[in-house]
Amino acid sequence: MKLKIQSIKNYFKSKKNRGLEPVFFEKIGDQKSSRDEMLKNLIKALEKNGWTIKK
Repeated sequence: MKLKIQSIKNYFKSKKNRGLEPVFFEKIGDQKSSRDEMLKNLIKALEKNGWTIKK
């Protein structure tokens, strides 16, 4: 089995061609973001998409 690495744009394009839509895809941070900031952004994104977080 051969694995193929593709860019994010190509990934979404291939999903769309197959009739699939991503559930959600949001940027939660970049290289300069701290780990705590990315965690907070991830939690916000998940809650926005219907997930419940138990603390």
